[in-house]
Amino acid sequence: MEDPQLPKKRQLPKLMACMTKTSLENLRNRALFSLEALDAKGIRRRKRPLHQCLILELRESGFFESSDYLQDLIYDNIQLVKNDDIGIVVDLRKREDYLEHICAGLIQAEKYRDKGDTKKECLELLALAIHYAEMGKGILWLAEKFFLASIAVSSQYLIDGGRQKGCCKYHYAKFLLDKFPGADPEEPFVILTEVRDCAIGKDWPLYEAVEGEERVSTEMLFSATAIQLHRVLVNKARTCRTKEVAKSETLARLAERRARDADDVPKTAEAIIEIGISQLMMNNLNNAQKTFEKAFRIHTESNNIEGLCETKMHMAAVMQRLGEYEKAAKLLTEMGALAMEHNLRRQLGQALHLLGELHLRSERPELGTQHLTEAFHCFLGDSCLSDADTKRQAETAKKDGDDIDVIFEEETKGVVYEVEAEQSRLMMSISAGQELMASYFNLIREARKCSIAKIKIIEWKLSKSGWWVKRYHHDLLPCLCPIHKRSPLDILRIQLLKESPAFSQSDVDTSLGRTGDIQDIRKLRSSFGSVEGNKSKYISLISIYCIKTFRFA
Repeated sequence: MEDPQLPKKRQLPKLMACMTKTSLENLRNRALFSLEALDAKGIRRRKRPLHQCLILELRESGFFESSDYLQDLIYDNIQLVKNDDIGIVVDLRKREDYLEHICAGLIQAEKYRDKGDTKKECLELLALAIHYAEMGKGILWLAEKFFLASIAVSSQYLIDGGRQKGCCKYHYAKFLLDKFPGADPEEPFVILTEVRDCAIGKDWPLYEAVEGEERVSTEMLFSATAIQLHRVLVNKARTCRTKEVAKSETLARLAERRARDADDVPKTAEAIIEIGISQLMMNNLNNAQKTFEKAFRIHTESNNIEGLCETKMHMAAVMQRLGEYEKAAKLLTEMGALAMEHNLRRQLGQALHLLGELHLRSERPELGTQHLTEAFHCFLGDSCLSDADTKRQAETAKKDGDDIDVIFEEETKGVVYEVEAEQSRLMMSISAGQELMASYFNLIREARKCSIAKIKIIEWKLSKSGWWVKRYHHDLLPCLCPIHKRSPLDILRIQLLKESPAFSQSDVDTSLGRTGDIQDIRKLRSSFGSVEGNKSKYISLISIYCIKTFRFA
C-alpha cells in the first residue's frame, strides 16, 4: 500500500522578469526615496559627539545663554570625571538621554526668560533640579547646579514677597540633608533658619497648583521648614549627647519648639523623649521620669503604639537607675506584650533583650539567658509571634487567601535586624558565662573533698574542657566523697563486670554492690542463695579478678 502522506514537491522560486534599463532605474529611484533624508543637523550628529552638536545647535537657534550654560556643565563634568577615583560620577557625554532632557529644559527656561516670566523660569530650573536629585549618586552634582541656578533666578522675583525664593531654598536644604547624611548639617541649618524667619506669620504654600493639576499639597512653607529644622536639631542633640549632655538637652528643647510650630504631635513627642534621655544621662532622674511620662501621655492620646513602646523602654531605664527593678521589669513586660499584640517584632526583641539584661544585673543569669535567647531569635525573625497568633494567621490565610496578615508575615520574615541580633547574641553568651561561673565556684568548693571535682578543674585549666559536660572517664575515677563513694576496688569491680558478658546489670546491683550497713549485708547474704546454679560463673569471675590483682601488684 502506498503511504497517504507523500512528501510535497519542492516549490520553485519565483522568477522575475528580465530586468530592463527602465525597471532598473525605477528600482534605484524607489531605493533612494526610501532612504532617511539627512540635513546639516543630522550629518553633524553622525560625525561629531552629541554634546558638541547640541552646543552648536543651541547657538544657531539663538539660545546663547543655554549654549554657554551647557558648555560650562560639560566642562565641570569632565573635571569631575577626571578626579573621580571610584568611577561613580556619570559622564554626560555618554548619556544622550540626559543631554536631550537638559537641552529641552534649558530651552524652555530661556524662552520664559525672554518673555520676562521669571517665576516660570525659576520653576523650570527647580523641576530639573528635583528630577536629577532622584537619579542616583553619580548625578547629584548636576542637581546641585540646578538648585543654585533656581535660587539665583528666584532672587530676582520679589513680587510674592520672597515666597518662591524660600521654596527654592527649602528644597535645596532638604536635598542636602537627604542626599548627604554624613556631611556637616550647618549649611542646611542656616538656610532653613533664613527661610523660617522670612515665613513667620505668612501663609505661604510650599507647592502651587500647576496647569492641568486639580489637587495640590496643602503643606505650608513655614511648617515644612520647621519639620526639617526639628530633624537637624534632633540629630545634633544625638551627636553631642556623649560629650556635651547639657548642650544636647538645649538642642532637644529647641527641636520641641520647632515641632510645636509645625503642629506635629509625633515629632513633639520625639523631641521630648530626647530631652528625657539627656536628663537621664545627667542623672537627673526625677525630671527624666516626668519628661517620659509627658511623652507617654502624648503617645497615648495619639494612639501611637511604637511611641508607647519606646516610652515604656525609657521609663524602665529610669526605674532601673532608681533601684526599682520590679517596676522596671513590669514596664518591660508590658512593652513586650504591647509589641506582641500589634506584631512589632523589633520592639518585642528590644523588650526581651532589656529584660535579659535586667535579670543579668539582678544576679539571675538563668532567666537572663532565656530572655536574651528569645530576643536573638526574635530579631532574626524566628519567633515574632506566639503559637496561637501563628495558628490564627494560618487559618485566616486559608480562609481569605492573600490577606494583610500574610503580607505582614512575609515582611517580618524578610527583615533581619542584624545589629540588634548580634548584640543579643553577645549578651546571651555573657549571661551563659555568668551561669557557669556560679557552678564553677560550687565546683571549687566541692574540690576540697571530691577528687572528681579536682580532675574537672585540672582539665578546664589545661585543655579548656568544660566541667558542665558529663564524661565517661569521670565514672572510672575513685573518689571517697559522700556523693560518689567509690574506692579503687569498686572501680576495678565495675571494669570487670563490664568486660564480663555473663552478668547483667541486675547482677551487679545485687551481688557486687557497695554495702553500707548490716541490712545491706543481710541482703547480700540472702542473694547468694539465688545464684547457686551459677557457681561456674562466679569461679571464672574470681579467677579473672585474682589474675588482674596480681598484675597490678
